[in-house]
Amino acid sequence: MSKEKTNDQLIQERVELEKKAETLQVEAAERKFEINFSDQRMIKTVMEHLDKHYTWKTADAAVLVTLYENIKKQNKEYTTSNETPEVYAIGLRGHELNALYQALLNVTGTGVANAKKFITMLTHVGETVSTAMQDLASVNTEINGVHTRLAELDAEIVTEQIEAELEDKETAEAGN
Repeated sequence: MSKEKTNDQLIQERVELEKKAETLQVEAAERKFEINFSDQRMIKTVMEHLDKHYTWKTADAAVLVTLYENIKKQNKEYTTSNETPEVYAIGLRGHELNALYQALLNVTGTGVANAKKFITMLTHVGETVSTAMQDLASVNTEINGVHTRLAELDAEIVTEQIEAELEDKETAEAGN
């Protein structure tokens, strides 16, 4: 069987991929995905939705609070600023973005007025949230690809080591 790469080359590739995976994961954890709002009123509408209209579960309570407080903090910065931006952008980390997406996706409500308010909010922020979610998915796909290759390398390294041990054993037996 012809060997494309030696065990040392496979191990070196694995070490480099581990570094790349770590770098990608740190970047992904620190990256902020931008959600654009046309005005501050829409930010407040999203905050009200999260505060009064989203039914949370134990598993997502902490991230919901973090999301809300982050939006509130960034909105306050716009309020205290003397400038009026063209677009109000809120930066969310991946887990916060996912929480917002889920809060917009999993909604039950009552009344026509609340339905209209929700549809208006979703129309204003839905596209920017979807675009940010696609960016997040792309980052996660890249990280997943690196981890898949790491698993393949692990299998190749083990196979290479087993083959080397078998060759050593055959050589030792032939020498006896």
